[in-house]
This record gives sequence, structure tokens and C-alpha cells, in this order.
Amino acid sequence: MLMSKSMREQDFKKSQTLDKTPIKPPGAPRFRLKGKSEKKNSDRTVTAMSTEEEFCQDLLVEGYVQSFVDFYHLTHRADPNSTDGNQTKIRCTPEDMSFIRNNLVLAELSRRQGNIIGVYTAYNKLAGSYKNKMDWKTAIFFQKKCLEVAQLTTDLKAEMAANHTLGEVYQQMGEFGDARLRHERHEEIAVSIDSAEDIVAANVELHKVYLVLAQGLEQAQQDNEEQDPHSPDEALQMFEKCLGASIKCEDLAAQGEANGKIGNLLLRRGDAAGALPFLEQHSEISTNIGDTEARCRACSSLAWALDSLGEDQRALAELSLVHSISEQAGDAYLQSQACRALGTLYSKVGQLKEAVNVLQRHFDLVKAITSSASREEGSSSPVNIGDLELARVFVGISKGNLMMGSYMHAINFNMNTLLDWKLSRADLSGS
Repeated sequence: MLMSKSMREQDFKKSQTLDKTPIKPPGAPRFRLKGKSEKKNSDRTVTAMSTEEEFCQDLLVEGYVQSFVDFYHLTHRADPNSTDGNQTKIRCTPEDMSFIRNNLVLAELSRRQGNIIGVYTAYNKLAGSYKNKMDWKTAIFFQKKCLEVAQLTTDLKAEMAANHTLGEVYQQMGEFGDARLRHERHEEIAVSIDSAEDIVAANVELHKVYLVLAQGLEQAQQDNEEQDPHSPDEALQMFEKCLGASIKCEDLAAQGEANGKIGNLLLRRGDAAGALPFLEQHSEISTNIGDTEARCRACSSLAWALDSLGEDQRALAELSLVHSISEQAGDAYLQSQACRALGTLYSKVGQLKEAVNVLQRHFDLVKAITSSASREEGSSSPVNIGDLELARVFVGISKGNLMMGSYMHAINFNMNTLLDWKLSRADLSGS
């Protein structure tokens, strides 16, 4: 039986007034609702999240796929500073994860919007954070991203900053070859734009890098006895680079040190004449800046060079100056070293009484240093028992040299005097 039009209208109105129960999907919701405190921008505070899983879910929901990939690897890897051989998983606090997440999102969002400065800033913050945590490889990863951004935009200031930071991180890792390349690139750009401040900053680090590389080359040459004497002296060349860098960064102490390194290297190679101007420069700079220890080392090396050139009196004057400076400074160890060198030179030039006096002083100083170190538990001493015995030998040799004339005279002309000296240590000079 067909319904009338009026009945159909009544049924329709009745259906509109019925309460309907909302339909919910079965099971728990796949993603949680966002907290009220969370903002909808890239640098929002994420106080509601505390685990890696929550941060990862949030990044996927927001659509930051690249940030999710980077975040996952950064928070689920082995701890780079762990001493445990089992590769302990890195621990990240909620604050750390929030910092990582915000900067990764900032970098990805800035890239989408074409905001290169935002990309550089985000990666630079991440690189700085990992550098402070001594996670060198991760710091290099993000700093290289900064460098790529700077190179793409031809931002020379940013490129210099990235190269400088990369060089510092490589230095911390002990990879001085890579550090050299980065700092040299920094200097190259600084010179091209005539930035005096950056030239100085680059050369401050280049001086340190060149010094380490030069010392390594010098040690390698010493170990390689079969080296061709006509081959270029790489250690000397690197020390010269070190001197050049110290001049560019206007560091007088570094200039003095570099001059001393070159002078001492030439001196050990037997080129006393070539070493002399560098050692004189080291001595002069050390005097001007008031560095007592450096001045003593410079004068000692200068005395060695002058002695090698046959200028005994000038050598004695330099060593006497070392003795005087170290005595004024109250440095017992420097005094002992000066006395030893001075006594040896006195013996060489035939001033035997002076040699005995100075070498006796050397023995007394070494004995005092050794005794003081033995009384103070845990203290380190620059000298040991072997040095004390050697100082005793020097005194004995110097006294023997002084007595040699009287001894030979007694043997030839007065054996009774020699016997008296042997029995009672009577004075042989009365013979």
C-alpha cells in the first residue's frame, strides 16, 4: 500500500528530531591531540613532549620529514663520548630534544621559504651546541652545512666564520692538516675583502697549527736517519710559516717563540751562523715583553751559537746574563741550568777556578731542589737523583782540572807532597 504524501512528510520530520549517537573509530586514536601550551610555529616550546617517540610523531604529523630523519638519527645513535665498548645509546634530555627539534624545523621551514639566513642560523646553533658537548663529528656535520649555505649564497663573511669554526674543531680532534686548510681558506677570503680583523683571527690559529705541524715534521726527520740531505727541509719551512703567521697576527710572544724555534733548529743542524739572527731576535723580543723564562732560553741558545762560532767571551756574557736573570727571578731550576752551562764553558776556556765555583753552585741547587721535592708528597720535580749524581760528577771533574797542574808538578818534583795530599788531603799548591 502506497504512503500518502502527508505521511511521508511526517516520517521525515520525525527522523530529524531523533538523537543520533556519534560514530567513533575503533581502538585508541593514532596520534594524540596537541597541548594547549604548544604554538603552531617552528620555534614553539614543546613542554608536553618528553620522549623521542613523541617528538618523532610530532614532526611527522607536522609534515617535517627531513627534520624527522635527522632528529631520529641524532637521538637514537651511540654516545660519541662514551668510554664503554658496548656503544651506549646517547642520552638526551627533553630540553636537548626540544632544542634539536626546533632548530631542525627552523632549517627545513626556512629552506622551503627561501630564507637562507634562517637555514644558516639554525645549523650554526646546532653546530655550536655539539661543539660545546665535544661531539666533534656532529659539530663538523652541521658546520659543513653552514659552509654549503654560505658558498651557495656567496656570503663571504658567513663562509669565513664557518671555515674558522671548522678549523677549531679539527684542532680539537688533532687533525691539524684539515685545520690548516680551513684556516688558510679563512685567511684567503679575509685578504680578498681586506678584512684586517679576520686576517688576525685566522693567523692566530694558523700559528698554533703550523707550530704543531712543524714539530711533527722535525721529529719525523730526526727519526728518519736515511733522509736525503739535499731534500727540502719541511720542518724549517713550516717554522717559517709559523713565524709569518705570528707577524700577521701581531703577537710578539708568538714571534719570539717562532724565532727561537727556527734558531734552535738551525743550531742543531750545525748552522750556527744562520741561527744567530733568529736567536738574537728571540732574545730581544723576550726582553721587550718581560718574559724571563723565554729570555733565559734565548740567551742560553745564543751562547751555544756564539761558542760554536768561537766567540767565547760573548758566549760567557750571555750565560752570565742568564745566571743573573734567573737569580733575580728566584727560579732555582733555571739557575741550576745556567750554572751548569756557564761552568762547562768556563772549563772550556780555561777559567778553572770560576768553573769550580759555578759547578759547585749547580750541585747545591740541584740538591736543594731534589730535597724539597722529596719532602713534599705528590709534588713533581724537574730534576731527579740521576741529575744530582751528574752534578756531583761535574764538580769532581772541574776540581780535578783545577788540580791537574799541581798534581803533575808534584809527580815530577815532590812525591812526598803528593803522598801527604793522598793521606791527609794537604794542599798540593804548596809543592
